[in-house]
Amino acid sequence: MTTNTETSAPPSVTINDKKYLVEDLNDKSKLFLNDLTRTVMEYKELLRSYNQSLTLTNTYASGLKTEVEKVGLPESSNEDSPSITIADKTYDGSDLPDTVKAYVSELVRANQNKTNLEYRLRQLDASRITFINSLKAEVEESGISPVID
Repeated sequence: MTTNTETSAPPSVTINDKKYLVEDLNDKSKLFLNDLTRTVMEYKELLRSYNQSLTLTNTYASGLKTEVEKVGLPESSNEDSPSITIADKTYDGSDLPDTVKAYVSELVRANQNKTNLEYRLRQLDASRITFINSLKAEVEESGISPVID
């Protein structure tokens, strides 16, 4: 499905390889098209934020690894004590220096933000699919004739 909004031609939407003028759509179809457009725009903006959150999360993870190695945190094999696992190495987490605690805190926050963004992206994708299907059904039911090029 594509939307053509060039100024030289009237706005149109293509559904199942058939082109329809937006001005010919009924009010319900126009509402679905508007909601679809807004959903896609929000999705694209959120996807940019999500990609930034991935970069931030990777930066904090890398920084945490570097900081753990820098402070010489001892490795741990005790499953009952607090620990941090980085790249298949488990470190004693019972007495963390403040710098390591800061990285852990920021990494947890960044991961929570990433998880929230993933959830919202899934919601928007489901909305997009619903609006597309609703628009298709409404156009078919309304009997609007496609434009012949």
